[in-house]
Amino acid sequence: MNKKEIFTGIAVITFICGLSGYLLAQVYKTTKPKIEAIKRIEEEKLNKEIFPEAVKFEEKEINGIKYLSVLNSNNEEIGKIFEVKTLGYGGYIYLKVGIDKENKIKKVKIKEHNETPGLGAKITQDSFLNQFIGKTKENIYLKKDKSNGRIDAITGATVSSRAIVDGIRKLLEDIGEKIN
Repeated sequence: MNKKEIFTGIAVITFICGLSGYLLAQVYKTTKPKIEAIKRIEEEKLNKEIFPEAVKFEEKEINGIKYLSVLNSNNEEIGKIFEVKTLGYGGYIYLKVGIDKENKIKKVKIKEHNETPGLGAKITQDSFLNQFIGKTKENIYLKKDKSNGRIDAITGATVSSRAIVDGIRKLLEDIGEKIN
């Protein structure tokens, strides 16, 4: 191969890479608004699953803690929804936790996770998540970890179960009396 062939090869590869990058950027630019709209719809769906009686959700922040204020038809606050990020077995787990007016858990929904299919992924099942309903921070522990624990771990997925429990308990400790 002579210098001219090498130079031509480099120029062709550079052109193809540049064109590919440009086309990829155009696809991203076109699909980004649609993807964001779908994410907003998914968020609203999760919020309505936590508080079906809600009419409106307002973003608020107190003492650096962001949350959604849940309002009824009379514009009265009936609860709050917090987002929690906790480290599980397969990476970060993102969940939403609904808290009612008595500071008890209304409902927990998993927003995103990368836990092992068939094991840790069972954290999304109602049989696990419904254990949190009505609980306060005093009994948000795995039964196997504390005598006052009220949450059964998922068999074979203790790390994932503990991540959810610890994330929710830390949230409840952080908000404490700050948000009422």
